[in-house]
Amino acid sequence: MSQNYNAPVNSVRSNRSYEEDDSEFSDEDQPTNNTTTINTNGSFYANKEKSRTNTSISSAVSNPGSSATIKLKSKNSYGLDVFLLHGSVKKVLDGDKFSSIILNEQRQSIWKRVSPSYEIQILGYQSDKKYHGVKKFTSYEIQAKIFPQRVKRRYNHFDWLHDRLVEKYPNICIPPLPGKAVTGNFDDEFLSKRKSQLELWLNKMASHPVVGQSEVFVHFLQCDEGSSKWKAGKRKAEKDDYRGAQWFCTLTVPGESVDTTNAIKEKVDKFSRACSNLENCVKNVSTSLEKISAINSSVLRKEYVHLGKKLDDFGLALNNDSLEAPFNHELTDALITTGNTYTQIGNMFGEQPKTDINPLLDRFHLYKGIIQQMPEIVQLEKQSIQTYEEFQTKPEKLEGRSLMEIAPRREIISHVTFAEINQFNRDKVDDFNEYMKSFLQQQITFYTEITECLKRAHASFDKIPINKSSNFNSSFRR
Repeated sequence: MSQNYNAPVNSVRSNRSYEEDDSEFSDEDQPTNNTTTINTNGSFYANKEKSRTNTSISSAVSNPGSSATIKLKSKNSYGLDVFLLHGSVKKVLDGDKFSSIILNEQRQSIWKRVSPSYEIQILGYQSDKKYHGVKKFTSYEIQAKIFPQRVKRRYNHFDWLHDRLVEKYPNICIPPLPGKAVTGNFDDEFLSKRKSQLELWLNKMASHPVVGQSEVFVHFLQCDEGSSKWKAGKRKAEKDDYRGAQWFCTLTVPGESVDTTNAIKEKVDKFSRACSNLENCVKNVSTSLEKISAINSSVLRKEYVHLGKKLDDFGLALNNDSLEAPFNHELTDALITTGNTYTQIGNMFGEQPKTDINPLLDRFHLYKGIIQQMPEIVQLEKQSIQTYEEFQTKPEKLEGRSLMEIAPRREIISHVTFAEINQFNRDKVDDFNEYMKSFLQQQITFYTEITECLKRAHASFDKIPINKSSNFNSSFRR
């Protein structure tokens, strides 16, 4: 049997207030110049600090050694005590209820998907200026394949959406956005990379059974910025009564308990340790990929091009009357062809990270951000258990209410926690299977092209008859 728990309409209300203005978003405006700044760790993703504060944090700090701004955001437990004691601070209407969690065949809590996931594309970007060219901003054209319309969004729109999702869903993993550049007239390479990363983030959000169907996310994908619907939806999202712990009031969950309290504590502790180890592994793979990308783009490119030039010089040196011999010209041509081949291979190595290593790096950085959210999800679960245990030992904190009334509400939090953990565990299999197959296919294509280049260079020597081939080949093979 499913259950939905609400408190009387006149329960305690949050003191948090929201501004009533419809002012435009501030752009990611920057004075126009020729500087582009990115994070120096090879990723455009902002680092996510692991904070355990009870208030929402949104502050900009400088990353030592980098001129990029890193935005610190932390989920919070605002309203947790209110929710456990009183349930909803206002009557939950039927239209606000969300039949969200069911049990699978293994009796595990999972999110109920009410609609299929969908794909989102960022079709392009356009830079523009305002204030008579003093400031510059970039708009990204977005289309979700389930909607006919296209919308344009600036980075600060993404930032606003991220804030709303983090604020509304205390126990759902919302990965960080790509990091925001402090200053710069963004070049195409930067904007193209950011476009790919924002698209990756959007599709990750769209694939989540809750976030992808949420009103604020769909609003972001559908409404033109200048329309009255956009402003009304913006105000509604910012004044949502069901944010933070109050969101739990809208959920319908299975009637049975997830497990005993001790078993829940043990499970989340084990999950936290596994995530810590996983985070280190993802970090180590990312570091290796970054090194290989740097080597390909610099050392390998340089050395192969250098080898190509030297082989070309060698071929030209043989093209001398004093060194004339049968098939000397053919040897010269073959060496020059081989030199050009290695120059081409060097340039191929330099460009290749853009098609295989860097996209895989973006996905590992995305998952690093996802994994870094998990301890906070676990922390909220632990905090709800701790608060409930305090109610057990200190009845005066119950404010006249009974534990029987509070226990089902605490169970909602556990169902949400384990639904999100199970979602993460399932997604990682599908995601990394897709990521690695795509990466390896690109690698196969790349090395196949190199093989074909080498075959053509090899064929250029076939015009030269080989004398004493058996002696040379046997000694060469040894």
